[in-house]
Amino acid sequence: MKTQLLTAFSAAVLLLGACAKNDTPDVEHEVINFSGQISQLKATSNPSGASTVWASGDQIGIFMVNHGTTTISENSSNRQYNFNGTVFAPATGQGIYYPVSDSKVDFVAYYPFVPTASLSTVQPIDVSSQNDLSKIDFLWSKATNGVNGFNKSSGTQVPLVFDHKLSKVVIKPTAGTGLDASNADWSAMGVKIKGMQTMSSIDLSTGTLGAASGPADITPFVKASGSTYEAIVLPATYATAGAVRFTFEIGNDTYAWASQANEQFEPGKEYTYTITVHKTGVVLGNVTIKDWDTVSRTGTAD
Repeated sequence: MKTQLLTAFSAAVLLLGACAKNDTPDVEHEVINFSGQISQLKATSNPSGASTVWASGDQIGIFMVNHGTTTISENSSNRQYNFNGTVFAPATGQGIYYPVSDSKVDFVAYYPFVPTASLSTVQPIDVSSQNDLSKIDFLWSKATNGVNGFNKSSGTQVPLVFDHKLSKVVIKPTAGTGLDASNADWSAMGVKIKGMQTMSSIDLSTGTLGAASGPADITPFVKASGSTYEAIVLPATYATAGAVRFTFEIGNDTYAWASQANEQFEPGKEYTYTITVHKTGVVLGNVTIKDWDTVSRTGTAD
């Protein structure tokens, strides 16, 4: 009888233990999801212009590394995560899980996703084509949980704060003396940015941009014909006056605005140029800088 009672008691203890174990979240086997906040405005997510929200289907690449290092943890290198309208969740077979050892980790993320990206080689950047701003608005993030790193006790919702690594230029031409904004030639004007570098690279492990090269004409994205033209450009300082020029081809005439010495474009800043185009010349009005950061500048095109 005693044996039967002990057996029943042991079974009950085992059952209670099993229930208690099932009530505890098994973080080790739960996939990690990520929230994606962008410093200042969010990424340009479609060719119709800048957006302040992630779009469903936006793709980022994520690396899980040992805390305080750039060493990949658990083979979690360049995993593709897609925005589902709420968080970034893994594409099929791309889930990231905390190490079984419960060692501390950090996360490096970037946008837009490139299947061949690696922490051991630099990622090329090319802004020569502005047809879809979302493809060249490069964003980067590193999540370290302060100085603590992440592990199972941190939970499976990891916040990512992305920074814009490039600069943005907004050109707003206005019709001055001798020109008419209601004329078809005005709305059909051709705008170009001349003298800027278009090629660079980024070290994804640190978020550091490489040297810029490849000067070429840039045709900005037409946000609104005759009034707003936008471009993502490489951060740089152009020491020589006239190194950067904006040209406006209106009908058979071409007008140009030339930069001052030390014209500067910083990462994460948006520079808005309000330029009055006169028949006899072009005048720069105010230039605003904001975070995206915006910088406003005004001027004249000759």
